[in-house]
Amino acid sequence: DESVTSEAAPEKEFGMVAVSLGEGFTTFFQDLNVDQIVEGGQTMNPSVDDILHALNRVPAEHIFVLPNNGNVIFAANQAAKMSSRDVRVLPTKNVAMGIAAAIAFQVELSADENFEKMNEAAEHVKTATVTYAIRDSEYNGIEIKEGNIIGLHNGQIEFSGASVEEVALETMKEVVTDEDELITVYYGADVKEEEAAALTEKLAETYENCDVEYHNGGQPLYYYLISVE
Repeated sequence: DESVTSEAAPEKEFGMVAVSLGEGFTTFFQDLNVDQIVEGGQTMNPSVDDILHALNRVPAEHIFVLPNNGNVIFAANQAAKMSSRDVRVLPTKNVAMGIAAAIAFQVELSADENFEKMNEAAEHVKTATVTYAIRDSEYNGIEIKEGNIIGLHNGQIEFSGASVEEVALETMKEVVTDEDELITVYYGADVKEEEAAALTEKLAETYENCDVEYHNGGQPLYYYLISVE
């Protein structure tokens, strides 16, 4: 397939490729000067070819890849090996980490310095996600029924309940510490803006030391993805 093998000639020093899972996040990455967006879609696992195709379309000498999903990091690394460019994969496990990494990028730094800075920024972010259980299970002693709302902290299940807002608030108790300054709520495709605004208001009342804001992430499957830093 010619489109996968032909590479854009480098016109600039740095470029970025990000995997996104929702229109809102795609807009954020575009605003942060990401050159190519690989749509994650429902399964959220793009192939090695998808990522390589995106890499080949970036007209840069050094390219940073933001997989934004623990399950995509391997494919990103495979694509990086197949590319003739200097490709560096940041081990971002979710879109919040990816956004933090992209914000930390500075054009005047070297590739190595940028990689270090972007990695530090990504590692600094803590995330809470609120989704629903696709089957009955037990995790960490928590009984989970299919369809239950579950709250995860950095990918580990913390709470299960019937209300999206309640699970979000309970999960945040595990995430937020006194040192944190910013809480960003990204609401998904199945959440109304007024629901996100109400949750944001409650979080602002609970965590008075933090700035709390909300954005439309538009992601499938996850009601909320909340980053704390």
